[in-house]
Amino acid sequence: MGYVHRLWTASLRQSWPLYLIVIIIFSLGILLGSLGVNTLREDQTTELHRYLQSFLAQAAELNVDRTQMVRGALYDNLLTAAIMYILGLTVICLPLMLAFIFIRGFILGFTVGFLTMDRELQGLLVILVSMLPQNLFFIPAMIIGGTASLSFSLLLIKRFFNSQTRVWPAFAAYTLIMAGVLAAFALAALMEAYVTPELTRFVASLTAGW
Repeated sequence: MGYVHRLWTASLRQSWPLYLIVIIIFSLGILLGSLGVNTLREDQTTELHRYLQSFLAQAAELNVDRTQMVRGALYDNLLTAAIMYILGLTVICLPLMLAFIFIRGFILGFTVGFLTMDRELQGLLVILVSMLPQNLFFIPAMIIGGTASLSFSLLLIKRFFNSQTRVWPAFAAYTLIMAGVLAAFALAALMEAYVTPELTRFVASLTAGW
């Protein structure tokens, strides 16, 4: 634990400008995603509202195949972690990783922006609760992993111009950080499959009489 803490502290101290850039790009994606809701056509908005109303009507009796759900969530999250790791091993990581971070922020911003349109309080609570648990783990891990990928990719670019630049110690640290990101993504998938449905069902039942 002490080594992991030192590694995290050193990463934060050395890469804080990259952390700042990643957070800004992610926040910009959220902002533009929330504004993008206004570009929906009326028929698209109506169809999405119909889907949400159906979800809210069935939320209290929500019944999911947990095995299938956890498999799907694990596959998606672990694939995301693998792509982030591989991108960090290339010199083209910078534009691709920033685009990935932006898109994730845009999707989240668009979703939250749409949910806040013409929804009653209880509906908002149910839907936001259904998004919260997994994202408590996924978003911080994504920011940490994205920053680590950018940092190692920049080191590779630096080594391209200076062959004396040491790579292997940074590679070991990068791999360890991404292993932690992978674990956080796996935990997010488990939360999505086992905690979120129960929490959603509970809040839906609690707010049914409002």
